[in-house]
Amino acid sequence: MTTLLTLTEEQYLFMKEYSDLLYTIDEAFDYIVKSFSDFSKTEGERLLGDIFQAFPQVASAHEQLSQLVQDNQPMLKAIADISTVADQAELLIQNFDDLPVRQEIISRKLYPAFAEWHKSIQQELNPYIQS
Repeated sequence: MTTLLTLTEEQYLFMKEYSDLLYTIDEAFDYIVKSFSDFSKTEGERLLGDIFQAFPQVASAHEQLSQLVQDNQPMLKAIADISTVADQAELLIQNFDDLPVRQEIISRKLYPAFAEWHKSIQQELNPYIQS
């Protein structure tokens, strides 16, 4: 069992903001997938751009997070597992101009990979950010 480190207020806020960012990305993916069949949802393209702009923020947060929790192996593994999401994002970029393929990749590969990864890292984050 890993003992939780005592966070400074700044570290706590960092982890909380990181967690909030992941929930925001998750919600954006959910909206995008729904927009494929609900044409009243017209913000999908913009949100996809927002997600791709958020990914580097997530990556840089991981460097800080890894240092913060360097003794927490499950958290470090969860951080490293983002590579599965990155692989799907790469696949999406390669097929971006083909709309049906792009929608298929987002709904069947990229979003499920992100959702699964988000669930695992959130389990590791929660003990730190839930009072």
